[in-house]
Amino acid sequence: MDPARVADMDASQLLAWVRAGQLREPDVLDALRNPYCTVEVAEAIASSPELLAAHGVRELLSSFRGLPFARAMDLIATLPWPSLLAVAQNPKSPPMVRRHADKKLVLALSRMSLGEKVALARRVHRELLRPLVESGDGQVLEALLDNPKLTESDVVLILNTVAAPLEFYGRLARHRRWGQAHGVRVALARCPHAPLPVALSVLVQLRSGDLAAIASRPDAPGPVRCAAAALREREEMGLRGTAAARTASDLPPDRGAFPG
Repeated sequence: MDPARVADMDASQLLAWVRAGQLREPDVLDALRNPYCTVEVAEAIASSPELLAAHGVRELLSSFRGLPFARAMDLIATLPWPSLLAVAQNPKSPPMVRRHADKKLVLALSRMSLGEKVALARRVHRELLRPLVESGDGQVLEALLDNPKLTESDVVLILNTVAAPLEFYGRLARHRRWGQAHGVRVALARCPHAPLPVALSVLVQLRSGDLAAIASRPDAPGPVRCAAAALREREEMGLRGTAAARTASDLPPDRGAFPG
């Protein structure tokens, strides 16, 4: 059937068309997107095993407002993770359905391949950020950095809660968005897991007040506290422009990663 015709049908026409059978998946998807589609029409579609074979149909039915919750739960149980994500992010999905889709996604994480987790991290919404952060996988964390829903506080959370692979910290410092975020630079400078060269590279970009705060923080790594104090002192002497090189030369021989 012509999609334009399906889009133009009213509720009674949609119901009669669905009950007549001989439906193709594209037509059914257009019917479910039709603003005049009723719960009765959705139920009629959901009662057809042939139509439910298509996960696109199951996805739209799961998000359909007014569909019995038990029916929606049965449908969600059969969805692949991209469809679960679509249901969870669909503003038309009932709140209880969105929450259930979120729970199913969290449970699915343990069965996902690394590539799937990376793809999910680039698109995931705030409710699922923490489970992905807690995975601690460097590629997943790097993919999260490119997620448009990520905030500065989320990046600081990553730095404060997980010991990421060492390469992650350098890539974060160079990231086009987060590498210039003031709160991220402060958190990266005092992160106990960041390699010392990375911490120093952001330390020299910080404000005088930040340096004073880091120099007095007992939870900041010792070499960073010393470097912050030295930078602060040289700034007061008008030598801040050459402080980076001099501070690096004053560091102890061990310039590897900070101890965890």
